[in-house]
Formats: sequence, structure tokens, C-alpha cells
Amino acid sequence: MQEFDFTVTYEEGADDLMDVFIENPGLYSRTVSCHATAETMWRVDEVTGPPEALEAYDRRLDGLPRCSNLRGMGGCELDWEHEVLAERPTSRLIYSRQSEGEGCRSVPYLVTQRLGDGALCRAQQYGNTYEWNVLADDDSALSTVYEELEANLRPGLELTFGRVDGSPDWAVERPDADDLPPEQREALRAAIERGYYDTPRRMSLQEVAEAERIPVSTLQYRVSRAEAWLAKNYLSGREALASDPVEVEESAP
Repeated sequence: MQEFDFTVTYEEGADDLMDVFIENPGLYSRTVSCHATAETMWRVDEVTGPPEALEAYDRRLDGLPRCSNLRGMGGCELDWEHEVLAERPTSRLIYSRQSEGEGCRSVPYLVTQRLGDGALCRAQQYGNTYEWNVLADDDSALSTVYEELEANLRPGLELTFGRVDGSPDWAVERPDADDLPPEQREALRAAIERGYYDTPRRMSLQEVAEAERIPVSTLQYRVSRAEAWLAKNYLSGREALASDPVEVEESAP
């Protein structure tokens, strides 16, 4: 199998939802799951970013069903609905269903027409970029997808297509909080729930410690260890660091 990329770049003002990514550079979206037929696409997306960027995203998303500018890449209006499955200060989990017909021409719509139902696709959105990744045996069928997309692309959008060198790597290397020692996991939970990570901050770490009835030095140690592991693990991959926290004995004063 080979991985192929369809990358669409948007001019500001060309798409209501992409505009919120352009206006908020810290905003990022990726598919958690995507299933498409030749008529309908169902997907779950995780959207992450600063709280103010996510609030702007929420407002834009709520207006989309009533917005005549919710258009496919070919310019036609879409039959679209969504539901927020989970909401956190710096992330959202969004379910959506999109049906389209001739003229809309999303990447999954055309890929399933050429490769059949069950084609493997994933996507990410950031800045002015909407990138689709597709797994396929070769590029013969996908070349026609690119040609049709490009021929019917609506104004303000630009499309590039290419094959990714090397073997496909679709692993999701994300830190798993369940790998943290229970004390560190509970310290993070308390800090999050009591607003230590909110903007503006609702509680200081000392106030969180007082509310949880543990020494502030102990809470500071546990939160610091957990933050360090999560940050390193996020950037370096779980294989190298997943066992690090459980091997360190607590020695907080």
C-alpha cells in the first residue's frame, strides 16, 4: 500500500470554517475516524487549540447549518449535520455526517467512486491547509481523482497531489494518561478539574492542594513529573518513554 496526499490551501474568505483556522494559528484538527461511501461521509474529528481559539471555532461551527457558504470543493451546498461528543478547555471531539452529490467532489467522495466503499482516508486542518491522506495500491485511480478535483475546484482554493515516500505510518503516537502512576494521574485530574490550566487560571496550585487536602510540595512534584512525561512522550513517541514515570519513585518533601 502507498500513501497519497491531497492538500488544499484556502484563501481567506473562501470558506467559513477554514477562516477560523486561518484566524487562529494555534487551532488544529485531525480525524479520529472517517468512513465514506460514494454518497455519504461519517467522521469524528478531534480539534485542539487555545481556549479562545476553540471558542471561535464553536461559534463558527454552530452557524454552519444555517450558512449558505457551507460548500463542497466543487461549490455546491452540502447536506451536513454535527454533534459535539466531548468538550474540554483545549479540545473538542466532533461527530459529523456529510452527504453530497454531483458537483460537491470532496476527496473521500471521489476516492470511493474510484476505489469503492471502504477506502482508507484521514485528514488534518491547520492554518490555511486542509490535507487528506489516502491509502491505495497505486496512483492510477487517484490521478483521475486529482484531475476531477482540480478541474472543478471552486475559486479561492488550490490543490496539490503527491505520493508520500516510504512506508505508510498511520500510527497515532499520543501519550496515554493511563500509563502514568495513579498519584500523578490524580494530581493532573485535580489540577484540570479545579481550573489550574484554565485561562484565566481559576485556582493556583496551592489552592488546588488545599482543596485536595495534600501538601502543596507533593502536588507540585506530581504535577511536574506528569507534565514532563506527557510533553516528552508527545514529542518523542511512546516506545522510548512510556515506562519512565513508573520507574521513578516519589521523593517529594
